[in-house]
Amino acid sequence: MKEIVVPRQAILWAESVLAASAEDVTDVEPLRVEASHRCFYRLQTSSRTVVLMDSPPHLERNEQFTALGTVFHDAGIPVAKILSAAQTEGLFLLQDLGDVHFEEVYGTHLQDPALTAAVELLPRLGAVTHPAIEPYTAERLHMELDIFSEWFMGKLLNLEVYTGTFQRISERLVNVVDAQPKCCVHRDYHCRNLLYNAGQLGVVDYQDALHGPVLYDIASLLRDCYYTFAEPEVERWLGLFVSRSPQLTGVSAPQIMQWFDYTAMQRQLKAIGIFARLHLRDGKATHLQYIMPVLERIQTCALQYPELNDLYEQLNGCKEAATPILAKA
Repeated sequence: MKEIVVPRQAILWAESVLAASAEDVTDVEPLRVEASHRCFYRLQTSSRTVVLMDSPPHLERNEQFTALGTVFHDAGIPVAKILSAAQTEGLFLLQDLGDVHFEEVYGTHLQDPALTAAVELLPRLGAVTHPAIEPYTAERLHMELDIFSEWFMGKLLNLEVYTGTFQRISERLVNVVDAQPKCCVHRDYHCRNLLYNAGQLGVVDYQDALHGPVLYDIASLLRDCYYTFAEPEVERWLGLFVSRSPQLTGVSAPQIMQWFDYTAMQRQLKAIGIFARLHLRDGKATHLQYIMPVLERIQTCALQYPELNDLYEQLNGCKEAATPILAKA
């Protein structure tokens, strides 16, 4: 086995679980770290690969992960089966859904079939109902935008002077986003949480799913913080989603587009706040590189709506303040 840094307790637990079925761990591969406190490792045995998730129980929603994993698996959503769990320690062995993320598929011959699968899954995901899936309230949408004002504008850029104006912008965004029909939404349906291996779609990081705006997941997919689609592509895939969504039957195209754009902007603003918080609170600078491109994409979108001119102007000030800070990071 290669020598790598892996929590000893976690690997010993995984080895003991696998030993019960006469499987020895022969290799451990750390997987990419994302915007959470969880760590993932691909374990190779003599007969298969599995994924070890080390998820600190005091920092992550492990009970919700377990509950929704069962709900989605039973509903036919392609999530990883939980093979074994030590809830107290926050350790899980998961089915391996493969190592090809949408991020690697984009720009290849697999992009179209992968996106088709991802878009066509959304109505099925949206139809899932269960008491464990909580409502995505307007209050929660506001709290997410507060992450942007607190951690990005306030703590990273020292621009508290913008807070009042941003609160008025937030009200405008949330009113539009919250007006949509509601369904079950994954809430992080983007290229790093979707896999496409041997023609099969896989969905991970589903534990924060809520009952919320019908366009939320398609906005996450097509206005991804890590990948930029050309606008004709966005329109094409949004059109496919709308054609598969009974909740949008009879809704005008301009109304759908406004809901979609406002939802994307709300989500991207939240993401920028999370990227800043990862850096300032958690010591992870891995996502700072995405802040400026996402700011520019929000501005491009805001330009389509005269009522969001104040958002466009405020983000100009943010970009000016952020440039020297991000250059040093």
